[in-house]
Amino acid sequence: MPDAAGVTHMTFLLVDDFSAMCLMSAVEGLRSANYLLGRTVYRWHLVSHDGGPVRASNGISMEVEADIGEDLKTDFLFVVSSLQNDPPYRSKLHSRLRHFDRKGIKIGALSCGTIILARAGLMDRAKCTLHWEFQPAFKEEFPEIDMVTDLYVIDKGRYTSSGGISGMELILQIVTEMHGEGLAQRIANNFQLDRIRNSGVSQRAGAVARMDTMPGAVQESVRLMLANIELPLSNAEIARAINTSVRNLERMFKRHLKASPAKYYLSLRLEKARELLIHTNVSTLEIALQCGFSSSSYFARCYQREFGRRPSDARRNRP
Repeated sequence: MPDAAGVTHMTFLLVDDFSAMCLMSAVEGLRSANYLLGRTVYRWHLVSHDGGPVRASNGISMEVEADIGEDLKTDFLFVVSSLQNDPPYRSKLHSRLRHFDRKGIKIGALSCGTIILARAGLMDRAKCTLHWEFQPAFKEEFPEIDMVTDLYVIDKGRYTSSGGISGMELILQIVTEMHGEGLAQRIANNFQLDRIRNSGVSQRAGAVARMDTMPGAVQESVRLMLANIELPLSNAEIARAINTSVRNLERMFKRHLKASPAKYYLSLRLEKARELLIHTNVSTLEIALQCGFSSSSYFARCYQREFGRRPSDARRNRP
């Protein structure tokens, strides 16, 4: 609830290697709200686990106001993290987050902060989202949590965003609830956003980034491929499912995706494998089987052909 002066306080807990863009897109939305209303309705505060500066993933070091002490007073608390989502001070972090949840503070996360909330036991009942690159690992670790591919999610007092500009869109939804859609639209116009995407819009992940510009039959084919990674479908099965011929399926893929269906399908499976290698500790053999490869040796050959390095190299060089 806003304080006696009508100000809502938003606190951002920065974790090492956090995404500066996630933070700034959220904070700039709040700043613009104040600017357009001509008065302060939001104040934002930056904190860290120990009160010291925190380095973002782009190398910029960010000063904070305080540590995440138990006397923190705020309306919202957002965990901001990216590459580092298992910090050495996790026990302290989890304890503090649970403390603030018990106090009734609204809890949220930007990008991979959702992983930290889940490990603290704060996402057990709410639907959530996080950046698409980390979703396979999240599913492996938390199969019982209702994770979706939406840009952002507000559910049961939890506010999660998938990262990037979606941090601002999450803030715009909060602004809409508190000050009306008109102000949110003015903020969007201020930042040259042609529209405010709603929470039901899915993230665009990796190889399917521009799929919405493709013909419906191509989109449906790719959706079938993504839904059948572990047990890949044949060209004939895909063609039959979309009511076309194998020849026409091949023609559509070569025209619109510059690859045969089989090659495109293989790329999707290898991309999924790469994400699992980087973000989980699942064995290489298990990853190979989960991504539709009959043996780890065949998987390794395909992986090296696709990415120019072995699966083991991805593990050694992960962030």
